[in-house]
Amino acid sequence: MLRRLITKIMLVLWVWNPGKTPLAWRNIVHKKRAAVISVAAVTFAILIMFMEMGFLNGLYDSQTALVNNLRADLVMVSSAMHNLITQESFKRERLEQVAAFDGVKQVCPVYIEAGISYIKHPVTGMDNAIRVIGFDLDQPVFLHKEILGRKELLRCPENVLFDVQSRRYFGKLKIGDRTELAGRDIGIAGFFSMTSDYYYDGNMVTSDETFFRVFPNRTPDKAEIGLIQLKPWVRAAAVKKKLQAFLPGDVEVMTKQEIIEREKVAWRKSTPAGYVFAMGVIVGFIIGVIICYQILYTDIVDQMRQLATMKALGYHDADLTTLVLQQAVILGLLGFVPAVVLTLGVYGVLTAITGIVMKLTVGRVLFMLLLTIGMCLLSGALAVRKVIKADPAELF
Repeated sequence: MLRRLITKIMLVLWVWNPGKTPLAWRNIVHKKRAAVISVAAVTFAILIMFMEMGFLNGLYDSQTALVNNLRADLVMVSSAMHNLITQESFKRERLEQVAAFDGVKQVCPVYIEAGISYIKHPVTGMDNAIRVIGFDLDQPVFLHKEILGRKELLRCPENVLFDVQSRRYFGKLKIGDRTELAGRDIGIAGFFSMTSDYYYDGNMVTSDETFFRVFPNRTPDKAEIGLIQLKPWVRAAAVKKKLQAFLPGDVEVMTKQEIIEREKVAWRKSTPAGYVFAMGVIVGFIIGVIICYQILYTDIVDQMRQLATMKALGYHDADLTTLVLQQAVILGLLGFVPAVVLTLGVYGVLTAITGIVMKLTVGRVLFMLLLTIGMCLLSGALAVRKVIKADPAELF
């Protein structure tokens, strides 16, 4: 898909001036060594944007991974829970009240502990905090295929599933290993792959029975997340409106997408990480504009006599502007392809090292392609002023 899109853009650029010599293309490739260096520089600039965008999207994806993997049309949380890292619970009776509403198919509580949930390293014996998620095995709580396929293993008391994307310092756990969680004996029954995030270093899933056995201070009458699953013909927005009018102010009901967007906004506006990565994308764009501008400006200076001759022969400023913009976009496209390939490799390495999953989706590639074209057009618009101001009479 990406290859076809780039081909179409190149074709549009090629026929921009139908019947004319493709000067923009020839200006780029007539000096092979200079062309390679220029493309490499543009690739580097695009790679910077990809990295910053990857960190930003990795932040959003990791912080919303749990909610994305839950089966729900509506989500209930405590009104005091401003984002998902806030350890706030609500009374389970609120879910039972919701279950009586028309259109509600099922409600499911999800229990989370991250305050006293320390797991012992199997070799060093050191304790490290981990997020533990408990749920009723007989309820359709997760969408995650690996958890669904292994949840029957959790019917054995003290069994847990361990997230292999957790930080490395938890140790190399194996199926059948016994260790301690909050001072209680547990067994590693299997693995799943979700992700660690910028707050929690790892995840562990278990049955609600084991959850309350490991954490005796916790009781089933309070939950951190409530999943509300609706009947097929029911509109989530309509049910949400009724629930908001009925329920007291100690809980809040949102659609799944709403709570995901709220989480993204919270990390983008309320935390340094979101701000830094967002600014990184902007800075990367500016760096790309500067690099591309320098390349185009240098090429224009080197070919000033030829361009002046074109003006003397009757070429208008619009023709020369088109030429420079064409050259800028072609240069960007030539640098974009290797940048995508390099990004895939770098994302894989960073995911393996940090545990933060960095995904390169089609939508994100297309967005970066548009950003690259915009970067090149802006740099071309800045560089072409040198040509427009040139007086052919002064050059000869």
